[in-house]
Amino acid sequence: MTTDPAPSATTPEDSNNIRGYYNKSNLEDLALAESVFTATNSYPDELTEQDITPAYLTGFSAVIAETRRRASESGQGGEESKTATTALETTAVKLHTRLQKIQSSAKQKHKMLAEDGDPTTNFPTTNFPTDGYLIGVRMIASRAILLQSADTLIARIKADDLPGFKTTEKIKAVEDLLTAYKNDKSEQTETIKEKELARLDRDSLLHILNTRRAAIQHAADAIWPWNEEAHRPIRKTFALPLTRPMGM
Repeated sequence: MTTDPAPSATTPEDSNNIRGYYNKSNLEDLALAESVFTATNSYPDELTEQDITPAYLTGFSAVIAETRRRASESGQGGEESKTATTALETTAVKLHTRLQKIQSSAKQKHKMLAEDGDPTTNFPTTNFPTDGYLIGVRMIASRAILLQSADTLIARIKADDLPGFKTTEKIKAVEDLLTAYKNDKSEQTETIKEKELARLDRDSLLHILNTRRAAIQHAADAIWPWNEEAHRPIRKTFALPLTRPMGM
C-alpha cells in the first residue's frame, strides 16, 4: 500500500509568493534605499548632471513609499514602519533644504550676538510663532506643514536682517521655490504612478527599488571617485566602498 508523500513545510522562501511578505533581506534592501535617497537630497545639481533627474528621484521615492507601506501592512516592518518614508517631490526637498538654510542662518546670528553673555541682546530663535524660526520643528512631516513653515520663515526673513538673506533677490529665491512646490503636479513621464506600483507583485517592486538605488549609487561613484580622500564622507552617505569603485 502506497501513501501520498506528506506536504513539505512552508519555508520563508516559499512565502515570497504571499502578497505583502517581506523577509529580513527585503527590509535591509528597503533601509538601504531610504538611506541612499536621503543622501540625494544634498546633491541635486551634481546628480542631475549624471542623468539622475528630479523625475527619476521622484519615481524612486514613490517606490520606497509603496514598499514601506506594504512592509508596514504585512507586519514585517517592525519599528521602522512608524517612520514610513513619504514620497517626497524633489521640489519639496529643495524647498526644505532652503528653509533649513534659513534656520542655520538664524542660529548663526544668535551665536554671534550671544558672545557678550547678555541674554537681552540675543537674537531669538525660539518661542514660535511670536519670534521664532521653527527650530526643532519637523517641517517635512507633511505637505501642509511644509507650506506653513515656508510661509512663516519667509515672513521672518523679510522682517529680520539675516545673514545670507538680506537682499530682495535672496528672499525671492525662497519664494520661487515655494511657488514651484505649490505648482508641482509631479506629472513627469519618468514618475512611477501609485496605480502602476499597486499592480506590481513584491518581487517586481523590489527589483525596481534595488535597480534605481544601484543606479543612483553608480552615479555617485562616478561623481565622487574612491581615490580622492575628500570624497570619503560623501561616499559614506551613499553607502559606497571607500577603497574601490562600486561593483555591479
